[in-house]
Amino acid sequence: MPQGLDKARELVAAAKKILVFTGAGVSTGSGIPDYRGPDGEWTRREPVLYQDFISSTKAKQDYWRYKAATFPAFRRAAPNAAHLALAGLEKNGRLLALVTQNIDGLHRAAGLGADKMPNMITAG
Repeated sequence: MPQGLDKARELVAAAKKILVFTGAGVSTGSGIPDYRGPDGEWTRREPVLYQDFISSTKAKQDYWRYKAATFPAFRRAAPNAAHLALAGLEKNGRLLALVTQNIDGLHRAAGLGADKMPNMITAG
């Protein structure tokens, strides 16, 4: 096991309360592609910037076309071991909160309560 992982395991085991930050990487094991990864979508297309989305019909169409193409992966996805481990931390009373940029709903599907993800809006 890599040294960094051993250290992380020690820190988690010793902590009474844990604040967790996750991003796209936590859901790649569930079949949801990582947008910014080495083979991510960003290598094939420019992101639609907020200002462009607001001001351009074409930008809106491009954005929604991309979202429609990714929907099947989101629909098929199920929580993986990482999502379940984080739900386990909550169940054991050790999760202070979870902050994520993910919209896949997998943290909630794994059993994480809404009170542990304040101001979270998820798909699903």
